[in-house]
Amino acid sequence: MGIGFNGMPIMKKIDFENSLGMAIKNSSKMLEKALDVEVRGLYGLSNGKWKVIIALSIQNGISQRDLAERIFVDGTTLVPIIDNMEKKGLVERRTDPKDRRNNKIFLTAKSVSLVDPIIESIFRIRKIVYKNIPEKDLEFAKNILRKITEHAELYIAKNEGKIQLPLKQKIKA
Repeated sequence: MGIGFNGMPIMKKIDFENSLGMAIKNSSKMLEKALDVEVRGLYGLSNGKWKVIIALSIQNGISQRDLAERIFVDGTTLVPIIDNMEKKGLVERRTDPKDRRNNKIFLTAKSVSLVDPIIESIFRIRKIVYKNIPEKDLEFAKNILRKITEHAELYIAKNEGKIQLPLKQKIKA
């Protein structure tokens, strides 16, 4: 580690331009944004709302916590989305009969009618973004990404809650 022009130590750098992780994140975000543009334009549904509808179409009547995990948002982020969707008649909260502290979230007839059109949009956007990419290349990419996901999941399962920095290295807020 060297010293920079301002006397501060020069830190290690990550080459974000050539980072596989950043490439995955960027392509994922751009695909999500393209879907958001389409679904918002056609059906007036924000990213969070159409994700909720699709997740519930796969498994209806799940807890808010499970739903948040499935659409990769924090539980506190999901609450206002569900509140808004409930006001618009897109979802219904029902108390969990097994645990009255929890709510289960259900699609309504109104949101069920949007499932097929949203899925058609997903297929349409996939066709656009996968244009000129051979099927064998797409399969190869999916297999690599599955392996990366599997390795990350194994690491998390093995190490979550176990890794502790030495007291000196902890960041002071």
